[in-house]
Amino acid sequence: MHLGLEKLWTAAGVLSGLQLTGFSLRVNREITVGEDDLTWLPLADTLNLASLAVTMLGVFVAPILGISGAALALKAFGLSVVLLVGYPFALAGHYDMFNRRTRRSWTYCPTQERIVLFIVAVAVVAYVVLASTR
Repeated sequence: MHLGLEKLWTAAGVLSGLQLTGFSLRVNREITVGEDDLTWLPLADTLNLASLAVTMLGVFVAPILGISGAALALKAFGLSVVLLVGYPFALAGHYDMFNRRTRRSWTYCPTQERIVLFIVAVAVVAYVVLASTR
């Protein structure tokens, strides 16, 4: 499937705008909740940031600088989407939401979040291996 850079940039731009909006909401929530306590950036949110970084560098910057073409930009966009798909699941794991009997742990990276992050890491490795063979 041939997808030109213009169409890819449109999709990536919309997705990046949504990611930035979501991240700003998360940061504002952490600031509000942590007014009297410590604030931190959950590892789940790093998936969103990693996805955004892959999009900015692989889809926009690299083709503009002539480092890569449309084919590599498309693969970078795919990697970005794989990371982004794991984000809401990792965030739910951060708040221990997969088991309704589990109370919120208030630990930096609860077990549920670690499990999701592991699954996302396996998916990323699988994607990179598959994308490199095409």
